[in-house]
Formats: sequence, structure tokens, C-alpha cells
Amino acid sequence: MDMESICLVVPKKKTEPVRRRLLEKGMLRTDLEVVSDSKSVFLPVNQRVDLGYPIETREFTEVEAQINDYRQLVDVPDSLRPFLPSSYDVLGSVAIVKMSDEVLPHAKHIGNAIMAVQKSVKTVCVDEGVKDEYRTRQVRVVAGEGSTEITHKEYGLTFKLDVVKVFFSPRLATERDAVAKQVLPGEVIIDMFAGIGPFSIMIAKTRLPKVVHAIDTNPDAIQYLKENIALNKVSSVNPILGDARAVIKDLEKADRIIMNLPHSAREFLLDALDALKPGGVIHFYEIMEDDELESRFHALADMAVSKGRVMTELSRRKVKSYSPTMGFYGFDLKFF
Repeated sequence: MDMESICLVVPKKKTEPVRRRLLEKGMLRTDLEVVSDSKSVFLPVNQRVDLGYPIETREFTEVEAQINDYRQLVDVPDSLRPFLPSSYDVLGSVAIVKMSDEVLPHAKHIGNAIMAVQKSVKTVCVDEGVKDEYRTRQVRVVAGEGSTEITHKEYGLTFKLDVVKVFFSPRLATERDAVAKQVLPGEVIIDMFAGIGPFSIMIAKTRLPKVVHAIDTNPDAIQYLKENIALNKVSSVNPILGDARAVIKDLEKADRIIMNLPHSAREFLLDALDALKPGGVIHFYEIMEDDELESRFHALADMAVSKGRVMTELSRRKVKSYSPTMGFYGFDLKFF
């Protein structure tokens, strides 16, 4: 059935960030199918919004009512329903879900229910936490085909990876885009814990850096990084296998350093400062208690002073929640 609605007319290349923003604001009509022509995508909205794009009225096809919450399908005792996971990550054809001990015995039923509502998902894995020095997820296949190598797309970029061999979070896509937009032409950038290269490749593809030195200790991550450099046709990313502390000593001083190692980034900060130009910026990420934010900022400033540097804060933000009392926080810090 067709229905008339107002919509934003967005150029195809700019659709994804606009779509995400509308979803976050609750303005995108998900009951109507998005349509497009050769140049534009027409995003149906429930109210007029000024995002700098034309607004017009046109007809859309209603989306057929369907079950989109696996919890409506999964067969578990009612006493366990409060423990069912409320969210999960989808990477290509693989869904990764964290489960509490209470529902782990029902992991296969949960996995099958997820595949029933997510038609593109062919394998479901339980996330049992990050392990070893390579920051890989300890995952266990509980339903589906069992293949864990996937291709993930975000912001027009393509990333190949194996969720068992490397760590990757699709929930940082907006953060990666925000960091990339701060990069100026000709910058020297060090991505100290690059993984398969999502920060590095987005910067190289969308900005004009002199070079992005992408470092990781995981041989599998570096191999996928090299494949992703080729897939995305970027030439300014320099993949380096090794320990960031040792590697950065031999690199030219950086204008910008990315430190996405949220459980232990502080252990590397003093080394990073030695590799940073005066006036350079560090994008620093850490998981911490929500009420520790201010004290952590002052601790970072004290570390800078110990190196004879002065730190100023450009911005801070809670990138995502980690637990009811903890968050994954990002700081944009400038050091003189």
C-alpha cells in the first residue's frame, strides 16, 4: 500500500550519515520503504527538519508489519526473559551477542531466533570477552553456518575481517567519522592500535594526510589491514606489525595520534607524547566509571606535565555505554 510522506532529498554519497542522524533523533519513518533515483535517496521523515537538504512530498510503500525483535520468537521460560540480551552487533553475516550465565544454556535457541528476524545473519556467536594481547574477542559459534570471516561496510568503506582473529567494533563508526573530519591536509598521523584499519583507512580515504602509520601487534590484524588498504584503494596508510612503544620511536613526529586501546591506553601515553609534535592532538579512549571522568582528565594532565607538556582539552564525550555505571569515553587532547 502506498502512502504520502514528506522526505529529505539527499545525494547518494551523503545518505548514510544523514540516515544515522535521523534515526538517532527518531525522525526517520521506518514504516516506509526508502526509495532512490540515479542521484538521490529520498528519506521519509515524520516532521520537517533543517539539515541543509531539500524537503519534498512523495509516495512511499508501507513496510509490511513483521517481527523484528528476536525476543518475541525465542522459546525460553518466562523467568529467564528479563535476562535475554537486548542488543547485539551485526557484522556482515555474523551476529555477536553477549549473554548472561542465566541464558547461556539457551544460546542456540537465542541464536536461531536472531537469524529468524535478521535474514542476512547466517552465523550467531556468543561474545565471551576480549582475550590475549591481540585484543581478539573470545567468541563461540552457537547457531548457523559457522563461518566467521565477513565483509563489513560503513560510510562507503569496505572492511574484511574474521571476528575470531581480530577485534572490531561497528559501534564506533560515527566516532571514526568524527575523528577523520578533524584531520587537516598534510598531517602525519599515528594510529597506535590500528587493528584492521577502520580509523586509518577512513582518514586516508576522506582526507589528505601525508601518511597514516597504522600499527598493531596482531599479525592477523595487519594481514587484514593490508587487504583492506587494497579493497578501499588508499595509498597513504603504512601498515606496521610491531609493538607501538618501539615502533613510534623510529617514526617522524606526528601531528595527530589515535589511541584506541580503552582498557590500557594510559600505559602508552608517555610514549605517545614523545612521538607527538608540539601542538599535536591525541584522540584518547578509555573505559571508566562515569563518576571518574573529571579525575581521569586531571590524571592525564599530570602525566603531560611529567613530560614537560601542557595539555588542553578540545572535547570529551561518552562514545557508548559499557555497563550500567561505566562508559567508553573519548578525549580530544592538544599538547604543547
